Amino acid sequence: MTATVVPTITDYTAKVKHDGAVHELQHSKIEMPRCQTCGETIVTTEVDDRINEDLRSRLQLLTPKQIHNAIDRLGFTHEDVAKRLGVAPDTVARWENGSLIQSRAMDNLMRLFFAFPEVRNALRGPTQDPSLGVTFPQSVSPVS
Repeated sequence: MTATVVPTITDYTAKVKHDGAVHELQHSKIEMPRCQTCGETIVTTEVDDRINEDLRSRLQLLTPKQIHNAIDRLGFTHEDVAKRLGVAPDTVARWENGSLIQSRAMDNLMRLFFAFPEVRNALRGPTQDPSLGVTFPQSVSPVS
């Protein structure tokens, strides 16, 4: 007997783990294929994209479009950004195309990197000052 899969409008709850926490995302009236034989729903690429978009929104993370626009505005390549942030160029590409959601820590670092020229000047990858953040300029003292 061949199973028949048909599009079905349904409510769906996704449980997504991100940064060590599980987030429940409720989706009402979402179209998902459902097996007529066993009743199981199938998470398609479109559904997965919607879940990822909802997670980014809930956690207030940069969207792929925002990442793309920031890199483009700065005139950097994926390789430039990757070297300075200490990740692989493929990682930057996956953040930008939406196939990977960045951690909160990396989101914060990207926001600083995109916003402040001083941060971009300090984070130079392998050529940056090895004492950066280890020793403090005289005008800045560590918080006790």
